[in-house]
Amino acid sequence: MSAPAAKSEPRRLSDKLLAAFNQACDQGQVEVAELVLKAMEIVLTQEAAPAERERRSHLGPVIEAFGRLKALREKV
Repeated sequence: MSAPAAKSEPRRLSDKLLAAFNQACDQGQVEVAELVLKAMEIVLTQEAAPAERERRSHLGPVIEAFGRLKALREKV
């Protein structure tokens, strides 16, 4: 039996991708950040139930990520 995941670690793939996106941005890796953000979009559309896709309330961090990516692109 494997050890339980630490409580501080994100559980959903989208949370892990968001963490990877932020790390890529912190390191100035624009192309990597773009790819991770695209992967996050795919995962979120698959994770969300149809009703949740319409509410978009859970997309706040993703919307912020697009803003961060835009700012990072402008620096390059």
